[in-house]
Order: sequence, then structure tokens, then C-alpha cells
Amino acid sequence: MTTKTRLLSAVLLGGGLLASLLAMRPLQRHLSLLAQQAQSQTLPADLVLRNGRIVTVDDQMPEAQALAARGGKIVFVGTSADVQRFVGPSTQVIDLAGQFAMPGFIEGHGHFTGIGENRINLDFMNTKSWDEIVDIVAQAVEKAKPGEWIFGRGWHQDKWTSRPEPNVEGFPLHASLDKVSPNNPVVLTHASGHASFVNAKAMELSGITKSTANPTGGEILKDSNGNPTGLMRESAQGRVLRPGPTDDQLRRQLTLADDEVIRKGITSFQDAGSPFHVFDLVKELNNENKMHVRL
Repeated sequence: MTTKTRLLSAVLLGGGLLASLLAMRPLQRHLSLLAQQAQSQTLPADLVLRNGRIVTVDDQMPEAQALAARGGKIVFVGTSADVQRFVGPSTQVIDLAGQFAMPGFIEGHGHFTGIGENRINLDFMNTKSWDEIVDIVAQAVEKAKPGEWIFGRGWHQDKWTSRPEPNVEGFPLHASLDKVSPNNPVVLTHASGHASFVNAKAMELSGITKSTANPTGGEILKDSNGNPTGLMRESAQGRVLRPGPTDDQLRRQLTLADDEVIRKGITSFQDAGSPFHVFDLVKELNNENKMHVRL
């Protein structure tokens, strides 16, 4: 074999080896992926649910007994016996004892900070009369500091067993609130969020008088003499110069809202309309591991 022939053979052999090595790369990647999956399947989970009726929303396996989650992701769904291999010394194990479990709800449109605010403020969701609301405000005034704003939400006139007297369009006059809260401004938001009722002190601090015109898209409800009744419809609510929350208050609202929605089974929440500053605080709370909902 001449030198030229030996050199050509070496080149061909080398090329074949290179081609073989290149052909093996996809196989190596596949084997590496399988190894990672195998390792993932043997690592302990953060959370294990077992002995339950878990709805998977998967046509291939609509119901399972158990699941394992790690790092906020489900890594196993199957039987209670098979999930045992994911249980480690630090794994939180919850025995469902045959109870039902399902993926969390997704809220498509909500006001997240408002949920937390409702946990702080007066709750009128179950009130059945205007007199009952006035009594609740009176109790809050006794505990409030002089001049402190009092907030509440949830009242609905259609739930009242009787109309307040006197009234305008079925709504009371602010004089009844003034009697129990002459020095503390009061803002009571309707269950729908599309109206608020305020007392004389709140209107005084906001410069709302008989001569105040209705804003675009809103109405300051007035009596037959043109005096404000205290009811602010739609954009008229913005005429009430209520103080905004501090960062500490917002953080409390966010953590309370997080607790409320998680307890109700809501795991993802699409917020409608919060300013960017609020989401800066959300990021801070996430970094502190104080938020559990996907917002």
C-alpha cells in the first residue's frame, strides 16, 4: 500500500468515525434526558396527596388516588402505593381519606387588593336593613381614632327587609350616619362597587355641596331640595377624597387577599386594574415567599 493510499484510508476511516460520533449525539441526549427523568422520579417530593379521589382533567386517567409535587409542579399522578417512592424526610404528606381533590380555580377578572381590603374593613354582605348598617358603623366609631376614616362594603338595598325612612329612590339620607359618626368620615361601598354612601364629614372634607355638579359618568344623588343624600353613583365616587393606602397597608391587603383566595380554592388570579406599584409589592412578597396564588 502506497503512502497516498494509506493516507486516503485514514481520512475515510476518520470520516466514518466522525459520522458515527455525530450520529450518536441524539442518542446521548435522549439517554441523558431519560437519566434526568429517572432521577426526578426518585427525588423526594415537597408535597404528596394520597388516598383521595383526585380529578386530573385528563381523559386518559380522569381520576387518581395520589399525586406528588415538587417545586410547585406535579411530578406524579397515580396510585397511593406508587406515590410512596416520592415520600422523603421533608415531604408534606396529606392523607385525603377518600376526599375529593381537583385542580384549583382560575379567577378571570377580579380586584385582588379589594379582597384584602374587605377583610380589613366593615363587612355588610349579610346585613338586612339600613338600621343594622348604622349600628355596625356606630360600633366602629367607638373604636376609631378621632378623624379616622371608616370604610365598609357589601350592602345591597335589595336585601333590606324594609326601605329606610326618609329615603330618595329607596336610599337613605346621610343624617342617620351623621348621628353616630359626626367627626369620622364614613365611606360605605355598594356590593357591586358601582356606588358608595358617605356621611356629611366625608362630603365636607371632599368639598361636596349642594352646588357640586355631577361628574361625567356619575351622579351625586340629591333630594328634592337639591341637597346631596350621601349616595355617590359610579364616577361620582371619585369625588370623595378618601386617603390612599400606605405601602404597609397594601402589603397587608395583598397577604390577606392571598389567604382568602387560597382558602377558597383559587390558585390563579387575573387582576383587573391594579397600578404597577402594587405589582412591585407583589414581587417583593413573592421573593419573601409570602404569596401562594399565581397572580
